[in-house]
Amino acid sequence: MAVLLGASAQSAAAVETNPPEEPAPAIALEPAIAPLILKRDTPVHFMVVSEVTTKTHTQGHRFRLRVDKPVFVDGVLALPVGTTAWGEVLAAKKSGNAGKSGSLEARLLYVDVAGYRVPISGNNEAKGAGGGAETALGIIALGPLGLLAKGNNAKIKAGELMTGFVEQDTAIPRPKPAAP
Repeated sequence: MAVLLGASAQSAAAVETNPPEEPAPAIALEPAIAPLILKRDTPVHFMVVSEVTTKTHTQGHRFRLRVDKPVFVDGVLALPVGTTAWGEVLAAKKSGNAGKSGSLEARLLYVDVAGYRVPISGNNEAKGAGGGAETALGIIALGPLGLLAKGNNAKIKAGELMTGFVEQDTAIPRPKPAAP
């Protein structure tokens, strides 16, 4: 028992005689950067990148747009010009005989920004120019064969402008400040 007491006294003395440990160096943490919140119903202006037409596109086709005017949140650029956005063809009716024109309905889906999707609402409809006059002339000139004259396809032209609205409050990363 005396041996045990002596051994524990020595280990206690050893603990007491060791110099105190130095505190660990402080790790510099970057302050958390609060995200930007794109508020619901914020308008976003887009330009269609490539033509969408009933001649070549059907329901479900996704098409690319780009942000056409910058969007700021609290003075910070949230959606720069050129940011990619996506739309989808909801309905596409090809042009038909007897001068029936085609029709196209599309909706905006979302904006891709820094790996996040900002849901956008907005629709666009297009109709092909009516072919009634051409059909009437075809019937006069060709008789019943004039009824085979097709109407025009509907299209959303490349460069056409569309406006959508942020569907719900959406957080996106705040851009990091430029290094000096």
